[in-house]
Amino acid sequence: MNKVGFCALLENKMKKDKVDDMMTKLFFGWEHYSSNVTEGRILVLWKKSFIKVQVLLEQQQFVHCLVKFTGLPMEIVVTFVYGLNTMVERLDMWRGLSSIHVMKKPWLVVGDFNVVFNFDDKMGGKAISATEILDSTALLAHSQLASLKSMDWIDALPNSIAELQWDVHSDHCYCLIKALKLGNLGIKPFRYFNFCIAHRRFKEVVIDSWHKPMAVGGLLGMTKKFLRLKHILKAFNREEIGDVEQGYHQAKGDYQLALTRAQASPTDTAAQEAEKIAAVRYQDHYARYISFLIQRSKVTWLQKGDDNNSYFHACIKKRREENRIVSFLNE
Repeated sequence: MNKVGFCALLENKMKKDKVDDMMTKLFFGWEHYSSNVTEGRILVLWKKSFIKVQVLLEQQQFVHCLVKFTGLPMEIVVTFVYGLNTMVERLDMWRGLSSIHVMKKPWLVVGDFNVVFNFDDKMGGKAISATEILDSTALLAHSQLASLKSMDWIDALPNSIAELQWDVHSDHCYCLIKALKLGNLGIKPFRYFNFCIAHRRFKEVVIDSWHKPMAVGGLLGMTKKFLRLKHILKAFNREEIGDVEQGYHQAKGDYQLALTRAQASPTDTAAQEAEKIAAVRYQDHYARYISFLIQRSKVTWLQKGDDNNSYFHACIKKRREENRIVSFLNE
């Protein structure tokens, strides 16, 4: 029903001969992986016509896999976890997970850790102590993991969601991870960016549009004025402002080239003048780009000169994913 192509069954308590028999009877076209190390605890399954799986590392409490999709260049790394019951027994699991290096591939860690990650992950019973979540939070910090969605995962599989659902065949719920395709959400909304006001023609364009007469007055006329101004500013952004990020990188490259030429020819007046012009143009695009990043990421403490592009792009992506509605329920 959910078109699952890659999964793991935890706590299956099945020996190898029983697993082979089950695969023959129920999972035609599927491959599986189990071993003496994880037998009865973790059973990995995948549709062999769509997915290829290579087990990179396994311990008693997890199986770490490289996953390749047929016909696609993308590779992801998935670690299935089934933790033991006590803090002492789980120490090997935390050490093993912390030692994994995924080489900048999208990494998903999923399963039953037999421990929580936050104080509000448990309802009822004995309250969670700080000691109980010490190891789990240390893993998140060390491995740069986050509750779905993480940055690399968003880049490779945008719009992913994780659903926990109950099933009648087990007293455990199952976790279903979907990478939904983005649909057509209609016309892209107009967004005003603060750097626009610094453009030499911005005020002129706004005043010219606002002073044009309207056939109607009152609130309706005001609404129509704003609507007209919105379309004019959209055209202004497209024709005068352009792609802010691309413009910044282009100006930066031109400035670096001008610096190189000016350094190579210190007596060349034209090269020195070109370097000054490129510097002014770069500073203009830099200020515009930083303003753009601050407004997009809602980070207000960025200081001028501290570029940190990758971090603020991550903030932007994270906020975009958190604000996106990926599903809803009707009545």
